[in-house]
Amino acid sequence: MAYIISTELQTSEHNLMTSPVKNSFEMPRRGDLANLARRGLGWSFALQFGRYAVSMASTAVLARLVSPGDYGLLAMVATITVLAQAISDFGLSWATVQREQLDRNQIDSLFFMNCAFGLFLTIICFLIAPYVARFYHHAELTKIVIACSGVLLLSAVAVQPTALLRRQMKLKELSACALWSLTISAVISMFLAWLGFGYWALVAQLVLQQVIATVLSFPMSRYYPRLPLNFLNIGTLLTFGGYSAAYGIVNYFARNLDNVLIGKVWGAVALGYYSRAYFLMTLPGMLVIAGFSGVLIPSLASLRKEPDRMQSAYLRAIRLITVLGCSVAVGLAATATEAVELVYGPKWHAVVPIMLWLSAASILQPIQNTAQWLYIVAERGRGMFLMGLLVAGSAVLAFALSIRFGPVAVARSYAISNTIIAFPVLLMAHRACGLHIKKTIAESAPLVLCALIMGAVVYLVGIGLNCVGAGLHARLAMKVIVGIGAYAGCLRLLAYRTYAEILAYAPVSITQS
Repeated sequence: MAYIISTELQTSEHNLMTSPVKNSFEMPRRGDLANLARRGLGWSFALQFGRYAVSMASTAVLARLVSPGDYGLLAMVATITVLAQAISDFGLSWATVQREQLDRNQIDSLFFMNCAFGLFLTIICFLIAPYVARFYHHAELTKIVIACSGVLLLSAVAVQPTALLRRQMKLKELSACALWSLTISAVISMFLAWLGFGYWALVAQLVLQQVIATVLSFPMSRYYPRLPLNFLNIGTLLTFGGYSAAYGIVNYFARNLDNVLIGKVWGAVALGYYSRAYFLMTLPGMLVIAGFSGVLIPSLASLRKEPDRMQSAYLRAIRLITVLGCSVAVGLAATATEAVELVYGPKWHAVVPIMLWLSAASILQPIQNTAQWLYIVAERGRGMFLMGLLVAGSAVLAFALSIRFGPVAVARSYAISNTIIAFPVLLMAHRACGLHIKKTIAESAPLVLCALIMGAVVYLVGIGLNCVGAGLHARLAMKVIVGIGAYAGCLRLLAYRTYAEILAYAPVSITQS
């Protein structure tokens, strides 16, 4: 990460006095941030690539062993568990990450508050299981919701250990924990699916992944909770956490109401297709965002008293985020037919048109997602909540207008609304953090244009390959090769500085990580 952020950190180090670490859970000293960022990002991306490979491989196997209806049932349950997980966190993970001074008693207090709230939500989820089954008209959902309710408590237990890993920029440990939990749960899930357990194999993967992640988070973070002496001095943390939790709730509606409506109106099979399109579309972007967030938030927080350097560090990061995230979104849209058939198999062809529109919705998503980071850095919880209201309101309107026309129409309306609100969301976040939106647009617009040109070239190549009757693997390989070449050529012509940064970053990261 040295070329992205550490330049700004190193420039300011000679003006700062570093104090000794008070305990093992303090934020890294300013002088250590550059090295931590460089090493952490290298490990993070390496392990995130491993997570991507495991996710795609296990999905390819499971899609051939279970039905779209099985995936639809799990997606129905996920609409409940995702909301409850967002609430059980209560925003206290980011409160822990961004706070400059934090003592052991505060951490223990937050841990027990998370656990208590997670237990409360687990009980609520257990009690409402029959009503969820009645809402979707699937009796089997009662047992599935009950089985998944324990995930809420486990997730709440892991909030503070995981937050401490982010706070200390221990991205290697954080990513390793996620990779091990995904790999072990995926292997067990595939075995159960092979034995014919159907949707229970998917439920087992969801539960086991959280069990393993929670267990590993304690030795990885070296945090073992103890009873707090008191619950004093956490008022400001709870205030920020409350706004963050409120943002999580409204963000839930923006990202999950489509699943609820499709499952209710169109049934489990349609939701199974939609959820698999959403997974395939969001996975690469989620891994990119996860790789950067652990470095960018603590690094920008350390520079918030130096706005010029913070702006420069943010722009360096946004260039690579745009290159990685936007190009992948356009590439997925251009190779949707081949990607779906390769990963899921021929019986999942209905995923293709949904994925095309969802990929269009995700083109600007990597840039837009940095808005939340800026609010966290600026400690503007209320502003983040208002931003969430804007995003959720536009999504609810789009889904309400399109649900009667089917899943493809829902994906189309989501793409339109998400594109429209991207600029207002970024503008609000830049103002909250004191950054200049014009500079961000000037840096990112040429990169988005390069991605769109690449997509057009790949689309035309695909037409030619179809005319000559090329096979699946040949079409996909040719599209990928042409896409990479076209994108590299566009970057060199339209965004040479970013092109040079990418060339310079690769050897530096290898020799210094």
